[in-house]
Amino acid sequence: MPVELLSITHRTAPVGVRERLALDAAARAALMTRVASLAGEAVALCTCNRTELYWPARPAVTHGDVLALLAAAAGLDPGSLEPHMIRLRGAEAARHLFRVAAGLESQVLGEPQILGQVRDAAEEARALRTVGPVLDRLLALAVVTGKRARAETEISRGAGSIGQAAVQLARSLLGELAGKRALVIGAGEMGRLVAASLASYRPGWLGIANRTGERALAVARKLEVQPVAWEALDETLASVDLAIVTTGAPEPVLTKRRLEPVVAARRGRQLLLIDVAVPRNVEPGVAELPGVDLRDIDALQELCAAGRRSREDAIPQVEAIVEEQVREFLEWERARSVASLIRQLREQVEAIREAETARALRRLTHLSERDRQVVLALSHGIANKLLHRPITRLRERGAEGQHLATLADLFGLTEE
Repeated sequence: MPVELLSITHRTAPVGVRERLALDAAARAALMTRVASLAGEAVALCTCNRTELYWPARPAVTHGDVLALLAAAAGLDPGSLEPHMIRLRGAEAARHLFRVAAGLESQVLGEPQILGQVRDAAEEARALRTVGPVLDRLLALAVVTGKRARAETEISRGAGSIGQAAVQLARSLLGELAGKRALVIGAGEMGRLVAASLASYRPGWLGIANRTGERALAVARKLEVQPVAWEALDETLASVDLAIVTTGAPEPVLTKRRLEPVVAARRGRQLLLIDVAVPRNVEPGVAELPGVDLRDIDALQELCAAGRRSREDAIPQVEAIVEEQVREFLEWERARSVASLIRQLREQVEAIREAETARALRRLTHLSERDRQVVLALSHGIANKLLHRPITRLRERGAEGQHLATLADLFGLTEE
């Protein structure tokens, strides 16, 4: 059965929409469970730049149904999401996921994090048991595609993450970072990558803060930077030139009201704030404060486009890998449908053969046991010979979808 996709990404929606769709683990689990209850299977891929839902096509499940569930999970009106939504089906849905895993759909072309995010989404859905044979195969091939793209081409050569792009943005705005005071807020994977990238430019001082002090301390020790207690965050912000926010909080951790005294303490010195979190963790109103230059994740678009040019030569090779993996998935899907239809056809013919043979033998009570066995063998032979050519043709030409649809229609079978 074909795969369906509902997708909202950085290509279709601004960060103000995407941040509303940044569902936490509990909300993702509930959403996947609801979609799977309708479609049998479901997986959600949620990153800072995309929210995507995949499920096997079912006549009773529409994209509108799934959009309504997504909107409800985010507390939004489905109509507000409609303009930002892409609907794909079958080969196009599979192709899109494989392109995502290969880094072709990332804001930073070839960025390394997305493959791990696809793998994590698969594991999350498997743990919830919302993945069945169709999506399990699709996700496995997506991971294979991503690995091949990075191993066989130059698509990730020199490619950075969103966090690394944020550091490059800081350099373009502040000049060389040597001698500057910088702070990373958030010590998750993104925060670690940002801190490592900043450290390579030898700033005058580099600190990392996190709500959980132990995590900040662990990252600080590894990178040999300064851990900052969460309670000392405001004081530290009053003294730095740059702060990059990577936290994963559901609401802003830096609000306009909170930063007003920080700005006052800075006495007119400029502060560059770069918020790469989705949902945004710096309140947009902070940009109104004097001396604050606030940039969000969408400000990285131009910078990412410039870096993209150095890896564009690899795109045709990666697209060829994607197409090869799409064909493999479609062949598996069709082989599965052929096997299912053949089984149903055999069962249907066998049921008819048994019923009609039993009816005839009830009238032929004078036959000996040997003669009864001859009649049974005759019925088996006729059924097998009638099925032989259609089944052979199905196996040979099953990849041609019209054969499957015609057989299913003629004999009332169900395509899987």
